[in-house]
Amino acid sequence: GVQTCALPIYMAYEEIGKNAKLDEADVRKYFEAHKSEFEQVHARHILIRVSGSPSPVRPGQKDLTDAEALAKAQDLRKKIQAGADFAELARQESDDTGSGTNGGDLGSFRHGQMVPTFEQAAFAMQPGDLSEPVKSPFGYHIIKVEAKESKSFEEVRPELERRMRPEQAQKVVEELSKKTPVVLDPDFFGLAKQ
Repeated sequence: GVQTCALPIYMAYEEIGKNAKLDEADVRKYFEAHKSEFEQVHARHILIRVSGSPSPVRPGQKDLTDAEALAKAQDLRKKIQAGADFAELARQESDDTGSGTNGGDLGSFRHGQMVPTFEQAAFAMQPGDLSEPVKSPFGYHIIKVEAKESKSFEEVRPELERRMRPEQAQKVVEELSKKTPVVLDPDFFGLAKQ
């Protein structure tokens, strides 16, 4: 019957994991630390390509220097501020042809899905904001944030608890093993003197 003793411990571990009491304060602390993973932004952009960019020059467009691209981006930004339609300008002017045809719409994205400078700018903005030209390896972007979603603590709580449970169970098991020294009963192992 020696084999059977491993199983109850494992079962207990599972049970402990399921029932591990997660402290509200701990769960909130975890949420604060991982909050950005539950944010997303819906944005549009217009890309003005710079010389040396990984994206190709559009037919009929010239290869712009950094200064020319920046000047063009600033000019477009002024037009939008003056009332020009962002989507319309994106269709005409954006060097990101993928999103350009959709009026510059990039859909919703989370952290870690865009180049860092672009992401930092987009997540720092509020819906309706228009960015200054933001430089990336592709060129200059003018970003317009359509919407920003960050899930509340209550919405993501089940997910947070699910992530925290295994760690919590391990702590409990470690605590238990510290408290209960394992005593081997020689009779059980048949080691008792005959």
